[in-house]
Amino acid sequence: MNSYNKNHFLLLCLLVLLFVGVACKQASSDSAKEENNPEPLADTTTSIALNMEQTTDGKWVIMDSQKKVLYEVFIYDNGPDYESEGLIRVMKNGKIGYADAKTYAIVIEPQFDCAFPFENGKAKVSNQCKTIKEGEHSRWESDAWQYVDKQGKY
Repeated sequence: MNSYNKNHFLLLCLLVLLFVGVACKQASSDSAKEENNPEPLADTTTSIALNMEQTTDGKWVIMDSQKKVLYEVFIYDNGPDYESEGLIRVMKNGKIGYADAKTYAIVIEPQFDCAFPFENGKAKVSNQCKTIKEGEHSRWESDAWQYVDKQGKY
């Protein structure tokens, strides 16, 4: 291979590397845009986009695409409930249930007076409990705790 052909070969290699680099940068940029602006999450049972939002009065709620409040998000440690095993706690009419942490679709209808996050596939729940205040914190007490699975079965 003479020096003229070597130079062309090297130039061609550099151009290929440049195009591959640009393509990788574009793919990375597109991926970052998707992470920063995700598609609205949908309720898998009704295909209605659901979103978690904080209202002007500070409550965390799940709203549909028409901004209708469907239920409140359980407040834990001054903020919306944290995800545990793919679920968050939600409230409706004073009762606690569970919703999918990504789609916000109800998984277990709100029906409990007290309900802990899921651990190892089960959640500790009760309808015969009381809230004990201890300064700025509170805890639940019950003589009738039960455990439910992710299908709501005891």
